[in-house]
Amino acid sequence: GFTPLCKVLPADVVMAFLNTLFTRFDAMLDHYRVYKVETIGDCYMVAGGLIREDEDGMAAVQGGGTVDPDQAANVVGFAKVRVSCVRLPTTGAPVKIRVGIHSGPVVSGVVGTRMPRFCLFGDTVNT
Repeated sequence: GFTPLCKVLPADVVMAFLNTLFTRFDAMLDHYRVYKVETIGDCYMVAGGLIREDEDGMAAVQGGGTVDPDQAANVVGFAKVRVSCVRLPTTGAPVKIRVGIHSGPVVSGVVGTRMPRFCLFGDTVNT
C-alpha cells in the first residue's frame, strides 16, 4: 500500500513515483471516457458520465438526468487497468491500491477565485 511505501522511501522518490503513476493514469482517461476530478496525495478521483462532447465537438458538462449505461463499464475498465499497472519504483513489485466505485447523482461546479477548482458535491462523492 501507499502508507508503508511513504515510511520506507524518501519523499522525492514517493513524489516521482506518484508523478509517473498519475501521468500513466492521465494517458488512459480519454480511452475510457472518464474525467479526472482531482488528486489529493495518493487519491486519484475520476468520474464517468460527467463530460460529453457537444454538437461543436467541444467538451461540455453533462446535463442532469442523462444516463449513459456504458459509463459504469468504462469506469470499471479504467480501474482494472490502474490496479494492474502499479509497481514499486525500487523493485518493480506490484503495489496494492484501493479502488472505490460509487454511483449516483452529483452536483458540480467551479469553486474559488484564487485557484478555481472544478469540484463534485453530494453523498455519492462523500461516501
